[in-house]
Amino acid sequence: MRTDIANLYATMTGNARECAEKTGTTLRNAGFAARVHDLAGYDPRDLLEESTVLLAISTWGDGEPPDDGIVFFDYVKDLGEASLHKLRFAVFALGDTSYDNFCQCGRDLDRMFEERGASRLLPRVDNDVDFEEALGSWRAAVVMAIQDAVTV
Repeated sequence: MRTDIANLYATMTGNARECAEKTGTTLRNAGFAARVHDLAGYDPRDLLEESTVLLAISTWGDGEPPDDGIVFFDYVKDLGEASLHKLRFAVFALGDTSYDNFCQCGRDLDRMFEERGASRLLPRVDNDVDFEEALGSWRAAVVMAIQDAVTV
């Protein structure tokens, strides 16, 4: 089981990457070992070895994951119940309220992680195109939640 934090993202426009990189910097500044990975370069089987995963995920088209997140999304969808019971997670979902399926990919991943037994560090945060303020608050909340989780 890995003790560092996997900070994963999938994006079409770069916003989720920016979120993940800023979160990674915040975590490292707080003394945590945090890796930032584009889901296109992340082996989804590694998910079973992670202890903490943060997801910055955008929604594309009619509620689908971005191209770089499709393999990961399908892998999680096909996992059995309780397969992620050792995992803590949090989702920072990005979308555009002008679309019917606003933040659908983030909503789906959040639900699937919970259904597979993972423990939620924080409630999912759904963000419109103006996400900077919410990201600052979420990063601070993530640090506090992880600190609380490791001192228990």
